[in-house]
Amino acid sequence: MLAHMKATLCSSLSCVILATAQADSFLVEAEQFTQKGGWMVDTQFIESMGSPYLIAHGMGKPVADASTTVTVPSDGSYQVWVRTIDWTKRLKRGDSAGTFSVNVNGKDLGATLGQGNTTWSWVKAGKTDLKKGKAEVSLKDLTGFDGRVDALIFSSDASFTPPEKCSLLDRISWKVGGAPAAAENIDGFDLVVVGGGYGGMGSAIAAARLGAKVALIQNRKVLGGNGSSEVRVWAKGETPPSEYALSDIVNEFQDDAKASPAPAEQFEDEKKEKIVRAEKNITLFLGHHAYGLDMKNGSISAINVLEVETGKLKKISGPLFVDCTGHGFIGQWAKADSTMEEKGRMGMSNMWMWENRDKPVAFPPQKWMLSLTEKDFPHPRRGHAEWFWESGYDRHPIEELEITRDWNLVSAYSAFSAMKNYGAHAARDPHQHANADMTWLAYVGGTRETQQLLGDIVLSGENIEKDKTAFPDGCVLTTWSIDLHVPEKKYIQGNPEHPFISKAIHRHAIDRRVGYPIPYRCFYSRNVPNLFMAGRNISVDRDALGTIRVMNTIGMMGVCVGRSAALCRVHNCLPRDIYAKHLDQAKSLWKLPGKQRFETLADLKKSL
Repeated sequence: MLAHMKATLCSSLSCVILATAQADSFLVEAEQFTQKGGWMVDTQFIESMGSPYLIAHGMGKPVADASTTVTVPSDGSYQVWVRTIDWTKRLKRGDSAGTFSVNVNGKDLGATLGQGNTTWSWVKAGKTDLKKGKAEVSLKDLTGFDGRVDALIFSSDASFTPPEKCSLLDRISWKVGGAPAAAENIDGFDLVVVGGGYGGMGSAIAAARLGAKVALIQNRKVLGGNGSSEVRVWAKGETPPSEYALSDIVNEFQDDAKASPAPAEQFEDEKKEKIVRAEKNITLFLGHHAYGLDMKNGSISAINVLEVETGKLKKISGPLFVDCTGHGFIGQWAKADSTMEEKGRMGMSNMWMWENRDKPVAFPPQKWMLSLTEKDFPHPRRGHAEWFWESGYDRHPIEELEITRDWNLVSAYSAFSAMKNYGAHAARDPHQHANADMTWLAYVGGTRETQQLLGDIVLSGENIEKDKTAFPDGCVLTTWSIDLHVPEKKYIQGNPEHPFISKAIHRHAIDRRVGYPIPYRCFYSRNVPNLFMAGRNISVDRDALGTIRVMNTIGMMGVCVGRSAALCRVHNCLPRDIYAKHLDQAKSLWKLPGKQRFETLADLKKSL
């Protein structure tokens, strides 16, 4: 995967691009359309397919057109190419779910796109005669079933063929209008946090309140990660009495959701953003995707980011970094020591919701759907399909993540169709689901397990469950049981090759009234000296992951890391030095109330 990300255009393709620059060609990134209509920006799979893209996630109802204005460099007859995929045929479902067309200046180019090509590739949408100046381009969704568009290329060169290699690094090399330009350098930060979930927010707020200048980078337009309105996992993990006040900040931004999933407003996206923006020491980079980094003398020196909806590249530098990506991307790119289960991991969940309307609502069955009965899936109680709609256990959690998400979409649509059209679970609903309307299906997945970045301690389930090991740097209290997910055997027959309903295996090893203290030494890399971690990618084995991966616990990790990072800056030292040389001072900072503030690091230094 990294080899793919770092690939450069071969000389022949470079020559094609350079020649085409003279013949008038230009690139239009779909995620940069000025009017998205009902299309949504998807940034989850850049590491595998190369780019953000637009997805027509209408749950069976065609979404409103996306449109934009482009600048045509000269008069000419232009061939239009679109990078897209037939996502259901890739799953060998035999039919094309997400089709769409392209209009230029109000004229349909003629091709039905999103069908046939089972890998992300360039396909011809048609030709159009254009005059120099402005032209209007729009994407028309034809089905509402998740058609997707990465980018369009217009070329007046009859011999032009778009390059196959399309990672962000490749596109920087393209000498064609619309391709990314040189990166803007942004510095002046004490701490760079990548990932805006609970761990990222905890890290950023805690460091900022101690006087550190913080960059917080989040590739979505909302904060909260799995605990946002996009994924809708409610925050779990108790915050029992502790000598360390690490839960105070988490309590400020945690959601008040009454279920998982629940309506969007219960996840309080606006509250999270308001709290972060209130911190004058935080610079928030919402909608910015980290796609790589720079190293110097074995340490990270800068994070390379794409501002998703403008195409601008930025290089954000600092002395300390926190990997809150969940997937462990920052550590992976920095070649941090890590480990990953080959198979049998916990998977990705895409939850969904429905409600009854006053009259029947149609949801016609589709050829690409699975043939399911009520024996193949549990009834979505109270109108929502919960955490156990999960798959991807044996698929690669990065390279095959889009396939995992897409199987989850197929499974959800197929189950809803079985309820609507074939009487599945009819006895559970007074309307026999005739009036049921799918109101929400997460297209952004909630992943539980990718890889672990290794620190000076790899916390094990045995440490927690049997030995009850008391580490001198124990700090964040984990209270969730050791909770690991496997496919639920009684539902496997619905799709034996890709089971989509999971079962949780709990080992109740932890007293939630007391908790087990995770050691600080799990929160930094053992071989990348300036890298912290806060999230499900910290230094634990698989059993310990089963307890530390819930959001309130992750938020407290972030607070611990943020305060420790501020102390690093005061002493001009590295994360390992906090344990080796400054642990008593760190503990004193971990005890501070969440509202405690220092305007600058100099003020913090005076207080120590």
